[in-house]
Amino acid sequence: MSPRPLKRRPPEKPVDNKKAIKNILSLLKEHKFKLVLTVVCAIISTAFTIIAPLLIGQATTTIFDGITKLMNHTGSIDFGTLIHLLIIVSILYVISSLFSYLQSIFLVEVTTKISYDLRERLMDKILHLPMDKVEENKRGDILSRITNDVDSLQNGITQSFIQLTTAVITLIGVFIMMMFINIWMTLATVILVPIAFLLIRFMTKYSQRYFLKQLVFKGSLNAQIEETFTGHDIIRAFNQEDISMDKFESDNENWFSQEWKSQFYSSLNGPLMNFISNFTYVVVAVLGAIYVLQKVIAVGDILAFFQYTQSFNRPIQQITRVMNQIQTAMAASERIFEFLEFEDEENPCDKSITEIKEGISFENVSFGYMPNEKIIKNLTFNVKKGEKIAIIGETGAGKTTIVKLLMRFYDIDSGSIKIDNIDIEEYDKNSLRSLIGMVLQDSWLFSDTISNNVRYGNLDATDDEVIDASSQVYADNFIRQLPEGYESELNEDTDNISHGQKQLLTIARTILSKKEVLILDEATSSVDTRTEKLIQKAMDKLMEGKTSFIIAHRLSTIRNADKIIVIENGKIIEQGSHEELLALKGYYYHTLNSQLEENIS
Repeated sequence: MSPRPLKRRPPEKPVDNKKAIKNILSLLKEHKFKLVLTVVCAIISTAFTIIAPLLIGQATTTIFDGITKLMNHTGSIDFGTLIHLLIIVSILYVISSLFSYLQSIFLVEVTTKISYDLRERLMDKILHLPMDKVEENKRGDILSRITNDVDSLQNGITQSFIQLTTAVITLIGVFIMMMFINIWMTLATVILVPIAFLLIRFMTKYSQRYFLKQLVFKGSLNAQIEETFTGHDIIRAFNQEDISMDKFESDNENWFSQEWKSQFYSSLNGPLMNFISNFTYVVVAVLGAIYVLQKVIAVGDILAFFQYTQSFNRPIQQITRVMNQIQTAMAASERIFEFLEFEDEENPCDKSITEIKEGISFENVSFGYMPNEKIIKNLTFNVKKGEKIAIIGETGAGKTTIVKLLMRFYDIDSGSIKIDNIDIEEYDKNSLRSLIGMVLQDSWLFSDTISNNVRYGNLDATDDEVIDASSQVYADNFIRQLPEGYESELNEDTDNISHGQKQLLTIARTILSKKEVLILDEATSSVDTRTEKLIQKAMDKLMEGKTSFIIAHRLSTIRNADKIIVIENGKIIEQGSHEELLALKGYYYHTLNSQLEENIS
């Protein structure tokens, strides 16, 4: 395998609020109709809630006036008016609750659909990313974006939209009702609002950096957890439990630190708003008492105004409480759209290729994963149709890179790779890859039945074809010994069968795919010598008439190759048949002899 360049985490950068808001609005734009219904429901619900205190104030005034008349023996409480007002208030609150429920239902439908669409877009992006971007991002971090970040965005939109919409409507409606009762008391209340929003803005700007860092460390921790579960047997084999735990605690401490800071600073908004709210009550109480004594307003209006003051301050307090969710949602949207903005793998040509007529040629091919660090250097060789080409060399020499360039997982830096004298860059990538079947050193199977794993090479294959392909690689025997045979379920890590057995299944899958070109990258490295010989016979039969690339360390498996290419530091140092290379008495000759001596000893 060729070495991969180490990827450094990019430096932290603050959340771009304008861009985050623009991204969120772009998501909401697709659901205009339901959002309009949500706003309409919010207006109706809030309007009825705002009107109710005024009627309650009138009811209080009716009771106060009635008690005054009773004390002066000039009349009594007007129960008819009182009951009428209370009935209207009850109806208003019931209707308000109904429309509040409808508002929540519509918004949940919108945000759930947004989450559904985002997860689809993220998954589609993963499937179409260039290979360098796939390797650049840790799996745990990508998983965190698909799950945690999308959930954070959904919760943020749901909570913030409801509360912000209700808050704005409430502020406007309450302001009008307060002005209707008394202008000066209203101005005394409203003048404190700019102070409150300045405090909110300051605390939000200061704390927002921690919300983004919190999500970054959360993704890093998820990546480490995923790696720990995947490699738990290696960790235990090397007694690295303590080191793994230390690394986890370090990442966990970073997450905790950023989360604590973000919550601490954002939570200061609440106490500050409570102080301003309480101060507002004092001002309203003093002014109200003066106006009542001057008989400018009625007692019931004072009660109503107190309720409106509470209703006026509550939305501001809601905004402060929801700010942490808004900041988390904005940070989450930043990470989600950062990933979605990665360029898809380019595939500019639509020319299809269905077969190889002559062969494949590498002409002065050079390539490096990093600039100025070439893995492949001026590589030139030809492969005729139906030939078996073995590629050998030390670890990191560039063997696997050669076949990945053939499949256009990466584009070469210079030179050309041609099929039938046509540069492969002129072909559609999907069409090109449909010709090639790969069996890698690291076998990959998914959690499903053995039958479906083998059938993955050809989804239209019959049960008989699955069994025949398995029989060719001598997997049929061990499969039938399993309790459920071909319908046996592989678990999540596919570790309920041996690594060698997994490799047999991947080889059977490749046989079933019936590809024009076969790539076998250490395909038999995980099986015992006896099984290797049996598979080798099946492979020889499989490769008849097919163009094959065989990457192997054990040279005994490639004696029958039509051509053997020896790679060192990205260059060809020897090439020829088995007998020709032995006659050269170079790298191949000495390596083969040393392996034979090891086997004898």
